[in-house]
Amino acid sequence: MRCQPRLALGLAATILASVPAGAASQQEPRATFRTGADVVAVEASVRRDKRPVTGLKITDFELVDNGVPQQISNLSYERLPIDVTVVLDVSASVTGAVLDQLRQSVRQLKADLGPRDRLKLVVFNMQVRRLAGFEAPAAATDAAFASLSGRGSSAVFDAVAVQLASSAPEARRQLIVLFTDGKDSSSISDPDTLFDVARRTTATVDIVLASTAPERSNATPYARSPGQPPITVGRMYDQLARETGGLVVPATAEENLASTFRRTLDEFRASYVLYFTPQGVALSGAHTIDVRVKQDGADVRARRGYIWK
Repeated sequence: MRCQPRLALGLAATILASVPAGAASQQEPRATFRTGADVVAVEASVRRDKRPVTGLKITDFELVDNGVPQQISNLSYERLPIDVTVVLDVSASVTGAVLDQLRQSVRQLKADLGPRDRLKLVVFNMQVRRLAGFEAPAAATDAAFASLSGRGSSAVFDAVAVQLASSAPEARRQLIVLFTDGKDSSSISDPDTLFDVARRTTATVDIVLASTAPERSNATPYARSPGQPPITVGRMYDQLARETGGLVVPATAEENLASTFRRTLDEFRASYVLYFTPQGVALSGAHTIDVRVKQDGADVRARRGYIWK
């Protein structure tokens, strides 16, 4: 049983109107956070002392859906191929030196992929452009940087929302790696719209915040939907990461961006995928989920919920 998220579909259609035709050909809305017949898949990263905990079995996990304990029917670890979508901010605040680091980082990330993994390269300023699709060879991905220069304003929310709502084949894990300085000045969507799209789709979003990102405590808050208080830059990206089971990685000028990108891939690869069929809860509407591990000192990072329609 599969369905299309109406909000994600409508938002993607609106945003894609501003994307060049060649870049939008494969950007189709995808199904919600379900796989197979009424089975929900949940990514769960389990770490202790900042290192992945391996060798866990189904019986080591507890999963609660809307307050009701669920039976986990299956578990996988490092078996499913990964689709990595790299989304790069190329607005005016991104200099030539940073672009060169990004080129090297994407090249290294491509080399780090397994034989069944794939990488897609997307850039944005006030528009969203796909430079290389999943099937593009490594040389094409590297060459895509030749014509890039930092210019224009930045539509962070729209760029991420489009990728979240893009089509994705079953039996592949989806990771979005966003590189940005954190400032959005051009999106037609607001943070609450982006959060809602994140809840209705499946990808994990990792955010690499560039060294030019404003201080979290002093940044001008983003406006939100009517009735919602403004949200700071730091809280906005922290919430996006929590909603999708991802993480926020500050990138300072002293750090190697390639190492930062590799860390996001390594942490995602070393995650479990848990499968369950909801029991004892109403299927329609929003679900809050909580994933735990029956081991002391283990830290679990997982998606906070999903929407069943």
